[in-house]
Amino acid sequence: MRSPRYGYLRRVLGTGVLLSAVLAGGGCAAGPGGGGSRPLYSTLRAASVSVLVNGRMNGSGFFITADGLVATAAHVVKGKPKTVELLSASLGRLPARIVAVDASYDTAVLAAPARERAYPALPMAPRPPAPGQNVFLIGNPLFRHDLLLGGTVAGNGPTYCYSKDLQCYVRSVYIAGPSPKGTSGGCWVDARGRVVGVQSGYLGEGGASAGLATVGYPDGLARLLARRTSPRTATLGAQIDELWTQPPGFIARFARGTRGIVTVRPHKDGPVARAGLNKESLITAVDAQDVRYCDDLLDIVRSKRPGDTVTLTVVDPDRKPKREVKVRLGTIKPF
Repeated sequence: MRSPRYGYLRRVLGTGVLLSAVLAGGGCAAGPGGGGSRPLYSTLRAASVSVLVNGRMNGSGFFITADGLVATAAHVVKGKPKTVELLSASLGRLPARIVAVDASYDTAVLAAPARERAYPALPMAPRPPAPGQNVFLIGNPLFRHDLLLGGTVAGNGPTYCYSKDLQCYVRSVYIAGPSPKGTSGGCWVDARGRVVGVQSGYLGEGGASAGLATVGYPDGLARLLARRTSPRTATLGAQIDELWTQPPGFIARFARGTRGIVTVRPHKDGPVARAGLNKESLITAVDAQDVRYCDDLLDIVRSKRPGDTVTLTVVDPDRKPKREVKVRLGTIKPF
């Protein structure tokens, strides 16, 4: 007979957490490289860490280079923490420092102390995850240590998901699977233990943590590892939505067939707010390129540099004539 605790974990985390027992027995996949006999769970657990901020467990992370670089989510270490530490099942408690942060991917790189022996790092996958691919998340769901959850890649290629914590859009991939509080910064890997993304957040109704995990796209981590400095990324400074997602009454205030992107929440003193746009402004083109999906607009903006000027074609509700608005792009702040 199954215990109440078993039933609770299954309801909260989904059946994916139970995969850890199977994988720990070596029945599903070999370790990184495909040629070894070490079970996947053991490999991931050795590389996984808890991230302590000012002495409190704030999320998850993992060693990504043998010289001690650790990846986590940017929002796990946001602000100006007095101390950052790593808690490892195999290495104990270690001090760490922040090396670089990229809020636009919700990814950060930390450094553990130098040592002669190599750290148990995980390799990056050679390519982004494909739709339908089975993937696994190692982390601290509900602040339980080193649990392995399962999921399936739900989208084709990168998209963007707005982060309230970071006040920006995170370049992401969606994974169908659980991602409870405490897993932020944990690594999603393929069946060979190769990193395919950094856990960022989740989409679920009523605050549920099961649904769609939003995962920092892997090219952001690769960029941080290559440069080891925090990049500067352009932004319009607004939360946006496609017109056809809005209430019927609002859509009816535009001419039939109108499409574009609504600046539903301009950031205070941000670029679009300074240019006079408000929560009802509809952007139909950027630099004469039509935009109908949020990704269309964000791809154009992300191709620019902070300080560049773009020309927005804007339509206001109640069938007012369209107008051209020049906006100087801002910078996504690290936190």
